[in-house]
Amino acid sequence: MISESSEQFEPTFVKLDRQVLRFMGYFKEHVTESSFENNRIRQMIVLYYLEDETVSIIEPREMNSGVPQGAFLKRQIVMKADGSGQCVGPRDLIVGTNIMIYGKNIRLTDCDGYTRDFYAHNGIPQAAAEAVPADNFIAKKTEVVSNEKDAMMKNFLEKSLGGGKPANWKQFLDHDRKVLRFFCSSGEPFTMHYYLADNTIEILEMRHPNNGKDQAFSTLLRRCKLPKRFAIGQPGNSVEEEFLLDSEIEPDMALTVFGRVFIIHSADQHTIDYYN
Repeated sequence: MISESSEQFEPTFVKLDRQVLRFMGYFKEHVTESSFENNRIRQMIVLYYLEDETVSIIEPREMNSGVPQGAFLKRQIVMKADGSGQCVGPRDLIVGTNIMIYGKNIRLTDCDGYTRDFYAHNGIPQAAAEAVPADNFIAKKTEVVSNEKDAMMKNFLEKSLGGGKPANWKQFLDHDRKVLRFFCSSGEPFTMHYYLADNTIEILEMRHPNNGKDQAFSTLLRRCKLPKRFAIGQPGNSVEEEFLLDSEIEPDMALTVFGRVFIIHSADQHTIDYYN
């Protein structure tokens, strides 16, 4: 008969089942045939299984890293590199130290909360976490890339299809569908519309029945911003231009539109009230 005072034997693999020590670290890998970097920091997660003293290493996956990542070392018993014939144990895994595993000198920088509590309970407190150094690859990924050209192309394509956002939303909301109409001439009568929503103009021919001209094509200048100085720049060079504003239009003024002079004679009643 078994004595009541005797303790029941509990195997190690049952007592330490699913208890894993988790360390974070890195090692430097030499990079050849690259003018961008000489070495790269490979971050690792070292898992130590207490039930059977095995070790596995996982490398977190990064997008577009150029190297295969994931399972770096399958779960197995790892022997010490000093040739003693002993396997790696919990006392060999200390934050702030290096450990050699199959030729990789891994620097342990941190561990999780359970691991710190486990070592503190056994009288071996772990050191504070260390920062992982950054390499040229990480610095290049965190570098802010200006997408000004892409934004300009997107804005151009949207406006060419009749969409896009105006530069000033308040101006668009305050003056949407508000148009100033001027009567001008340049050898023959024309009508000029100035759109207050986006500071664009258009010029239309004044057609009358039986004037001998085609009535279907009366647009002389399609709606656009009118630059004060017309110049053709070289391809790829963006020239900052100043455009005509509504406050600069005056009665009887000579307005040059892409090399052609228009004389403004009058305006409709809505335009007169707007200026008054």
